[in-house]
Amino acid sequence: MLQYFEVTKKSPWLPQVKALYESAFPANERIPIKHLLDDKIKREFWAFFDKEEGENHAEVGKEIAAAPMFCGFSNSITHGSITNIVYFAVVPELRSRGYGSQILQAIRRQHPNTRIVVDIEVEEDSKDAEELERRNRRREFYLRNGFDSSPVNYVWQGEHYRLLSAGGIVTEKEFRDFWKEILKNVPGVKYP
Repeated sequence: MLQYFEVTKKSPWLPQVKALYESAFPANERIPIKHLLDDKIKREFWAFFDKEEGENHAEVGKEIAAAPMFCGFSNSITHGSITNIVYFAVVPELRSRGYGSQILQAIRRQHPNTRIVVDIEVEEDSKDAEELERRNRRREFYLRNGFDSSPVNYVWQGEHYRLLSAGGIVTEKEFRDFWKEILKNVPGVKYP
C-alpha cells in the first residue's frame, strides 16, 4: 500500500515532485508550482511513496533503511461536495503497475462523500496519432477506475478539456460555481 505525505516548500521530496510536474504536463497546462504551494487556495498536495518497493531496491546486507520509492503526486481541491483533481502524475517508469489506481483510491478514501472530477484533453483535438493514443489511454485509465463521462467541456489556457466524474455527475453550473468560489479571493485568475 502506498504512503502519502503533504508537499510543502520545505518537503525533501519537492524536487522530485517538481521534476515530475514539469515533465508530465505541457507548459500551457501548468501553473507556476509556487501557486500549488501557496495557501491562497486550500489544496491537498500529496507525494506518494511505496515503502515496500523501496525496501526491495535496497542493497542486500546494508544496515541502513531503504528510503521509500517516490511514485507520483496529486494536487486536488475540495469544496462542498466536489473534489477536483487538478494535477495527478505517476513516475513514467512506474506507469501500468497499478500506482495510478492506488493514488485514485487514496483520494477517494479521503473524500468518500464527494463527487471526484478530473479533466482530460479532448481526444478529437489531438494533433497526431501518438497524441491521440495518449489521450485515449488516459481516458480509458479513468473509466477503468470508476469515472464516467460528464456533460462538461471547457477551454482553459488554449486547451480543450472534457470532465470525467466518479461518485455522481457534476453539472456545468456546479463546476463553474465551484471554480468561481475557489478563485473569488485570487485576483487576476479566471475560472474555467
